Amino acid sequence: MNWQRMASGALVVVAGIVLIASAFMNNLFEVGPAFEEMIDDFRPLLTDEALETAKADIGGLGAVADEFENAVIPGMSQQLGMDPAQFGGFLSENFPAVAQGVAALPEISTTFSGLIGTLEAEQGRFASADAIPTESLPATTVPWGMLGAGVLAVIIGLVMFGRLRLGSLLALVLGVGLVAVSAFLSLPQKAADADQLNTNLEPVYTAELVAGAEGALQVVGAMGNDLQSAMLPALAQQLQMEPDQLVGFIGENFPAMGGVMANMDATMGRFQGMVTSFDANLDNYEVLKPVKFVPIIWTMIIVGIALVVFGAWGFIASSEE
Repeated sequence: MNWQRMASGALVVVAGIVLIASAFMNNLFEVGPAFEEMIDDFRPLLTDEALETAKADIGGLGAVADEFENAVIPGMSQQLGMDPAQFGGFLSENFPAVAQGVAALPEISTTFSGLIGTLEAEQGRFASADAIPTESLPATTVPWGMLGAGVLAVIIGLVMFGRLRLGSLLALVLGVGLVAVSAFLSLPQKAADADQLNTNLEPVYTAELVAGAEGALQVVGAMGNDLQSAMLPALAQQLQMEPDQLVGFIGENFPAMGGVMANMDATMGRFQGMVTSFDANLDNYEVLKPVKFVPIIWTMIIVGIALVVFGAWGFIASSEE
């Protein structure tokens, strides 16, 4: 057995071991499922329709904050024969959840606007990462593919010790396949998009953000309940209106408030779904955060090129034997 047979076969074995090691060193058998679960949960939130609806919901809350300060307080004060300061005190004393919610709305709107803005900015990169390795194959296939290719390379390297020409041809085919598949599926670009998405989410996707968002939802939910169950009936009684009349009066004179009241349950459901998705995937994101996908993909490509080189070397050497 000449040294070229030994060297080319050994190098193919080493190339296979590199692929296998990369899959395990990068924790891909945990990263793949975490990535896929997170992508599945966030996919409905990142459609054009979902983002536009979320922006409209947030805009509605912001409009209520402005309208309450500039129209509701002066208007209702006049209707009740109070000055604005008296009405503010009346509100805080009798309907504290409404008062607290209205005061918090500007900050809540800003927080959720920033979150939605981040998701919207990352929509394209998310779609690219969602297609790793393809739109129809889940990310969980990537570690198994790398492991399978690595094991196959090791076997081919061992074959080269005994049947150099056959093993060399197989190494060439496997190497070309790895490079061609990576290029055809645009894996380097998808990996770069996934890494940039990860980097851009890191400052905002934290346990503190999720806790703050959950707290904000509790404030808004309490405001809605207090408004519907206590404040509106009390105002209707004081203004000597039927509840339906008061709702119509609010809708006509305070359209932002009327719109949010009419859609409160649906709006809260959408916000809750978003926060739940973020909360449920905190652990998944912690698994993904330290991983860089670009080096993994380029490892696969470089191993593919190496297999082509070693296979060609072995094939040439077999012709000289």
